[in-house]
Amino acid sequence: MISKIFRFYRLPLYIMVRPFDGFYDMKHRNEGRVWLAFLNLALVCASLAFSNQYASIFVNEQNPMTLNSFLDVIILCGALLLFCISNWSVSSLTDGEGKFKEIFMAVCYAMTPLILIIVPATIMSNALVAEETGFFMMIIGVAIVYFVFLAFAGLIVVHNYGASKALGTLFLTFVALVIIVFLITLLLTLWQQLISFVQSLYTEITFRR
Repeated sequence: MISKIFRFYRLPLYIMVRPFDGFYDMKHRNEGRVWLAFLNLALVCASLAFSNQYASIFVNEQNPMTLNSFLDVIILCGALLLFCISNWSVSSLTDGEGKFKEIFMAVCYAMTPLILIIVPATIMSNALVAEETGFFMMIIGVAIVYFVFLAFAGLIVVHNYGASKALGTLFLTFVALVIIVFLITLLLTLWQQLISFVQSLYTEITFRR
């Protein structure tokens, strides 16, 4: 099992070096695996939880008394799911060739730099003094920027877009994401009001007996 993981994990590492060729292999040569994408996502969640828990007080803004790693994981996975749904729905209208699972795999594979950098940077942060925290932030910033670049490259290959069309689709993706979040918030609010109305009605009927 471990040898199988390492064998397939060569693709995410290859994507870091040659993203367009790597994502082409993922899509057209059937070298991508959904379970490996989930593994990457789990490793990112674990890395972020480790960083929130053990990063130096000079770089960690988390309050240890209110830290909830489970909630952070839910937020991250929810944001990823909403992004993939939004991108898939927009690309379906803009002649994108990517399937939902390919979008999901591309974004998750692009997270590899985060996995490789967050934990070592967190450990290193405990050896830094306050004046050196900028070095930690720079390393994390580079990892995030590289993740965004890899994800963008993955979407270009998955949908067979040019760079300009991919940028336009990405903008529409965030518009769709905002609309979806607004609709979900509206539905939850209406559901809460419906529950409050039913409870009030039940209370009123109970007291009138």
